[in-house]
Amino acid sequence: MKGSFEGLYTFLEVAEIYGIDDSCLRKQVARDKFVIGEDVKKMGRTWIITEQAMIKSFGALKFEEYKKKQQKKEQVKEIKLERVRQNSGSKAQKISKVSGQKRKRSSKKVHSMNEKEEKVRDSWINGEIKGVELKSFDFNINDSNEV
Repeated sequence: MKGSFEGLYTFLEVAEIYGIDDSCLRKQVARDKFVIGEDVKKMGRTWIITEQAMIKSFGALKFEEYKKKQQKKEQVKEIKLERVRQNSGSKAQKISKVSGQKRKRSSKKVHSMNEKEEKVRDSWINGEIKGVELKSFDFNINDSNEV
């Protein structure tokens, strides 16, 4: 655990560490084995205990094993995160290269479409294309049967 809660554990965590039921800890509180406010404290519905009180009552051996396991988990997590960071960096480079290529292709398409439109417009202006040019039109959106 990191931050201001370092050295504090919930009864569920202690039960997991030492292989006991968390109700055992609540019973010990009821029997005044722990000093409330110093060794243990209830925050809402959750009981917490200090590391020192936990070791004093249940021993350091299982707690040390637990800490080693937690450190290994953290190391594995960091390694995985580093791999993800490295992969995302290389993927981002690949994506930027690919998207750059797509942009070039799409801009060529747009450019060629503009050229075609210009040729058609020039053909109309020069009179090479005969036909009726529609400048505007309206849609009848009235649903009535009147015609």
